Amino acid sequence: EMQSEAGAAGALHGALKAGAFSTTFTASQGLLLMIPNMYKIAGELLPCVMHVAARALAGQALSIFGDHSDVMACRSTGWAMLASESVEMAQVNAIVSHLVSMERRVPVQHFFDGFRTSHEVN
Repeated sequence: EMQSEAGAAGALHGALKAGAFSTTFTASQGLLLMIPNMYKIAGELLPCVMHVAARALAGQALSIFGDHSDVMACRSTGWAMLASESVEMAQVNAIVSHLVSMERRVPVQHFFDGFRTSHEVN
Protein backbone atom coordinates (compact mmCIF):
# COMPACT_ATOMS: atom_id res chain seq x y z
CA GLU A 1 0.00 0.00 0.00
CA MET A 2 1.47 3.31 -1.12
CA GLN A 3 1.54 6.38 1.11
CA SER A 4 1.02 8.80 -1.77
CA GLU A 5 1.03 9.09 -5.53
CA ALA A 6 4.79 9.61 -5.38
CA GLY A 7 5.12 6.00 -4.21
CA ALA A 8 2.62 4.85 -6.82
CA ALA A 9 4.69 6.54 -9.53
CA GLY A 10 7.81 4.82 -8.20
CA ALA A 11 6.05 1.46 -8.29
CA LEU A 12 4.84 2.22 -11.81
CA HIS A 13 8.39 3.03 -12.91
CA GLY A 14 9.67 -0.20 -11.35
CA ALA A 15 7.00 -2.27 -13.09
CA LEU A 16 7.85 -0.66 -16.42
CA LYS A 17 11.57 -1.33 -15.94
CA ALA A 18 10.75 -4.98 -15.22
CA GLY A 19 9.02 -5.20 -18.61
CA ALA A 20 5.35 -4.87 -17.67
CA PHE A 21 2.97 -2.59 -19.54
CA SER A 22 1.41 -0.57 -16.75
CA THR A 23 -1.16 2.15 -16.33
CA THR A 24 -2.24 4.38 -13.47
CA PHE A 25 -5.04 6.80 -12.63
CA THR A 26 -4.72 10.06 -10.70
CA ALA A 27 -5.95 13.64 -10.28
CA SER A 28 -4.80 17.12 -9.19
CA GLN A 29 -2.28 17.13 -6.31
CA GLY A 30 -1.50 13.44 -6.85
CA LEU A 31 -0.37 14.19 -10.38
CA LEU A 32 2.06 16.82 -9.12
CA LEU A 33 3.65 14.23 -6.83
CA MET A 34 4.24 11.99 -9.85
CA ILE A 35 6.13 14.59 -11.93
CA PRO A 36 9.70 13.56 -10.89
CA ASN A 37 9.07 9.96 -11.96
CA MET A 38 7.36 11.14 -15.14
CA TYR A 39 10.66 12.67 -16.29
CA LYS A 40 12.42 9.34 -15.67
CA ILE A 41 9.78 7.30 -17.49
CA ALA A 42 9.80 9.62 -20.51
CA GLY A 43 13.60 9.74 -20.61
CA GLU A 44 13.79 5.95 -20.76
CA LEU A 45 11.02 5.77 -23.43
CA LEU A 46 8.97 3.31 -21.40
CA PRO A 47 5.49 2.68 -22.81
CA CYS A 48 2.93 3.61 -20.19
CA VAL A 49 -0.47 5.31 -19.89
CA MET A 50 -1.59 7.68 -17.16
CA HIS A 51 -5.29 8.57 -17.03
CA VAL A 52 -5.88 11.91 -15.30
CA ALA A 53 -9.12 13.44 -14.07
CA ALA A 54 -8.07 17.08 -14.52
CA ARG A 55 -9.02 19.13 -11.47
CA ALA A 56 -8.07 22.47 -9.97
CA LEU A 57 -5.12 22.56 -7.62
CA ALA A 58 -6.08 23.53 -4.09
CA GLY A 59 -4.06 25.19 -1.34
CA GLN A 60 -5.67 23.75 1.79
CA ALA A 61 -8.18 21.03 0.93
CA LEU A 62 -8.97 18.96 -2.13
CA SER A 63 -10.83 20.69 -4.93
CA ILE A 64 -13.53 19.12 -7.08
CA PHE A 65 -13.65 21.93 -9.62
CA GLY A 66 -12.63 21.19 -13.19
CA ASP A 67 -9.43 22.87 -14.31
CA HIS A 68 -6.35 21.94 -16.34
CA SER A 69 -3.69 23.49 -14.12
CA ASP A 70 -2.53 20.06 -12.92
CA VAL A 71 -2.15 18.70 -16.45
CA MET A 72 -0.47 21.86 -17.76
CA ALA A 73 2.21 21.47 -15.08
CA CYS A 74 3.25 18.23 -16.86
CA ARG A 75 3.78 19.69 -20.35
CA SER A 76 7.57 19.65 -20.07
CA THR A 77 7.86 16.04 -18.87
CA GLY A 78 8.08 14.55 -22.37
CA TRP A 79 4.82 12.61 -22.23
CA ALA A 80 2.41 12.62 -25.17
CA MET A 81 -0.86 14.22 -24.10
CA LEU A 82 -4.34 13.25 -25.26
CA ALA A 83 -7.48 15.14 -24.15
CA SER A 84 -11.09 13.96 -24.02
CA GLU A 85 -14.20 16.12 -23.77
CA SER A 86 -16.98 13.57 -23.25
CA VAL A 87 -17.53 10.13 -21.78
CA GLU A 88 -17.57 8.48 -25.20
CA MET A 89 -14.39 10.27 -26.23
CA ALA A 90 -12.73 9.32 -22.93
CA GLN A 91 -13.52 5.66 -23.56
CA VAL A 92 -12.18 5.72 -27.11
CA ASN A 93 -9.11 7.78 -26.22
CA ALA A 94 -8.30 5.45 -23.34
CA ILE A 95 -7.93 2.62 -25.84
CA VAL A 96 -6.13 4.85 -28.35
CA SER A 97 -3.64 6.01 -25.70
CA HIS A 98 -2.73 2.40 -24.91
CA LEU A 99 -2.29 1.55 -28.58
CA VAL A 100 -0.16 4.64 -29.25
CA SER A 101 2.02 3.97 -26.23
CA MET A 102 2.69 0.37 -27.25
CA GLU A 103 3.20 1.18 -30.93
CA ARG A 104 5.48 4.21 -30.51
CA ARG A 105 7.11 3.31 -27.15
CA VAL A 106 6.26 6.64 -25.55
CA PRO A 107 4.39 7.35 -22.32
CA VAL A 108 0.95 8.88 -22.87
CA GLN A 109 -1.04 11.07 -20.51
CA HIS A 110 -4.77 10.82 -21.22
CA PHE A 111 -6.75 13.52 -19.43
CA PHE A 112 -10.39 14.50 -19.17
CA ASP A 113 -12.56 16.83 -17.11
CA GLY A 114 -12.27 15.87 -13.45
CA PHE A 115 -15.74 16.94 -12.43
CA ARG A 116 -18.33 16.31 -15.10
CA THR A 117 -16.78 13.64 -17.34
CA SER A 118 -15.30 11.61 -14.49
CA HIS A 119 -18.71 11.39 -12.72
CA GLU A 120 -20.96 10.92 -15.73
CA VAL A 121 -22.55 7.60 -16.60
CA ASN A 122 -23.55 7.03 -20.18
